[in-house]
Amino acid sequence: MKYIGFWEYAPGSLMKVIEKFRQMTAEREKGNEDFAKMIFGPFRLFGESKGFTIFETDDPEKLTNIANFYMPEVKWNFIPIHEATEYIKSTMADIYLRRK
Repeated sequence: MKYIGFWEYAPGSLMKVIEKFRQMTAEREKGNEDFAKMIFGPFRLFGESKGFTIFETDDPEKLTNIANFYMPEVKWNFIPIHEATEYIKSTMADIYLRRK
């Protein structure tokens, strides 16, 4: 399943956040599978101390591990997402079947 992770940090903690990002990147390179797979991003909102990243995992606990790793500097909010085409296909199929 895919999740969008919205994150925000206090502007004064940027260097700590960058260091934690480097540490997590190193953990992933070592093969550590405690964290959800990052598939898009991270992206920072222009002029803001917040942004988002897209993750993929079948284990939501791996998202909790990310949030705990970045605490207390970063606050996270994870929301499950899916491709709209998946929804549209199933909805169109339902409409078609109801018309019969």
